[in-house]
Amino acid sequence: MNNEYLIKIDEPRIQQTCDAYFKWKDLNTYVKSLISRGINMPDAISEPMGCYCLNLLWNKSTGGDAKSIDGKKIEFKATSNFAYDLSSFGPKCEFDDLVFLRFDLDLNMLFVYDTGVNSEELKKIHVSKTATVEDYQKMGKRPHIRIIETIINKRGLEPTVIFDIRRGRIVEK
Repeated sequence: MNNEYLIKIDEPRIQQTCDAYFKWKDLNTYVKSLISRGINMPDAISEPMGCYCLNLLWNKSTGGDAKSIDGKKIEFKATSNFAYDLSSFGPKCEFDDLVFLRFDLDLNMLFVYDTGVNSEELKKIHVSKTATVEDYQKMGKRPHIRIIETIINKRGLEPTVIFDIRRGRIVEK
């Protein structure tokens, strides 16, 4: 992979991303006032925030959403509904680590969960009583799972990092 597509999220970039978050949030609020469903969180907002929080390089090309310093391929999934998520994975989705980005729009906080789950482990997760993620992928389908329920709550995971979007900085525990 060409390193020109790997971007370090520095202070100016994270501030721009936080500004974009508030613009998206305003637009999302407006859309939800017209119809019941809001608009998805853009990857161009969630992924740089995740990279900043975990010191990852944002991948603006193919082959994963981010890379760790040691070259691991990172897959981000995000939800702007703090209590609920439904994430899909492509039939050929491969990664070394799944990171879940859980936005609390009321508090303007991001809760980052480094799940430690890779694509091989993900394949074993059930999407129904009789089928796993891998079963769906083998049929060329995009399986959907609830990461909060099937990984975070089931494993008792706590946030790896909490990010205060309004202040543009990581919250010290």
